[in-house]
Amino acid sequence: MLTYEDALARILRGTPAPRVASVPLDDALGLTLARSIRAPVDLPRFDNSAVDGYAIRIMDGPSQPDETPSASWRVIGAAEAGRPFRGTLRAGQAVRILTGAQVPRGAEAILMQEQAQRQGDRLIARQPSRPGQHIRRRGEDLRRGVLVLAAGTTLRPQELGLLAAMGYRAAPVYPRPTVAVLATGDELQAPGSRLKPGGIYESNSYLLTALIRCAGARAIRLGLVRDVPHSLERAMRRGLRADVLIVSGGVSVGDKDFVRRVARRCGVRQRFWQVSIKPGMPVFFGRCQRTMVFGLPGNPVSAFVTFEEFVTPALHRLMGRPWRDRYITAATLAEDLRPSTSRRTHFIRVRVGSDNGRPTAQPLGGQGSHQLRSLAEADGWIRVTADEGPFAAGTTVMVKQSEGSV
Repeated sequence: MLTYEDALARILRGTPAPRVASVPLDDALGLTLARSIRAPVDLPRFDNSAVDGYAIRIMDGPSQPDETPSASWRVIGAAEAGRPFRGTLRAGQAVRILTGAQVPRGAEAILMQEQAQRQGDRLIARQPSRPGQHIRRRGEDLRRGVLVLAAGTTLRPQELGLLAAMGYRAAPVYPRPTVAVLATGDELQAPGSRLKPGGIYESNSYLLTALIRCAGARAIRLGLVRDVPHSLERAMRRGLRADVLIVSGGVSVGDKDFVRRVARRCGVRQRFWQVSIKPGMPVFFGRCQRTMVFGLPGNPVSAFVTFEEFVTPALHRLMGRPWRDRYITAATLAEDLRPSTSRRTHFIRVRVGSDNGRPTAQPLGGQGSHQLRSLAEADGWIRVTADEGPFAAGTTVMVKQSEGSV
């Protein structure tokens, strides 16, 4: 049986290289840039006014701070954003200009509206001006050809705004992988339906599709399938059109656990089955061409843990993101912890608190793989192996928070 570390290493080795696609900016938030971007144009594209006021020539008026601001100009036109003044300023002339408008030829400064007095078509300066005052120069933000965004950049709203300002409608990125989710089990019924004797409401597909979206991928719910091989095969073949297929349930050793057999019939090549972890031991991983296939246990906590520990790293790789183990919160155990004596890697749900400003980790009751309540109450979990324990209260442990943590 594989160790946790070996299983994760096989998954990462078996993850295909991410695809590159041109994605519209409206759909690119949170995606990773696949290629570096150099500025195709200068920003700003032209000299423009930073204020509302008047475009003037300094030589026509006072230019030293101690001079009396008595110069005047005749206003001969106007420049607005998107509607430039087409002429050239001559001696004694000014142009009314609004913020963002292109600076007219011949203008050397912008006189702020608050520093000017208008009398009909005559303009009088209340204060002296200096060359270049209130003018945004062409290329002062970006010069054409400079590196703007490096490959590997995660696109936030500000990067999307910058790309749009340079004229891009789409960006070369690693697109969101499509993840199909299939739930199996004769006992499962859709939430809201009337339960039959022995029936339970299906929850894993809702849990998993939410986790998929939290990871940044696109989720497709394929619905429920009974424990019948030909029905499972039809559903799995549909799911193999996605980048990743997740099958919940049917991967253990029961009489109706058909997932591995049907996956092989569909052309899925098994990379491993069973990992020495608790919860989640009967996890399956395989590949069918580019499609990654995960068979996760049917118990909801097992499905949650195996998704977070094994599927999430693969999704990060598919989206061109570096994968980092998120056991990053150092906390002190609030009570003694004794994992079971099996030599598995254990994932133990905890609630994070504080003791004099230092984080504490309180193991929760109800650690069973079917117990969703403690999963909902948990802030994260710790990863331990039995040969490391027991752990006394006060021991420092590393806590991992879920992709779905808010």
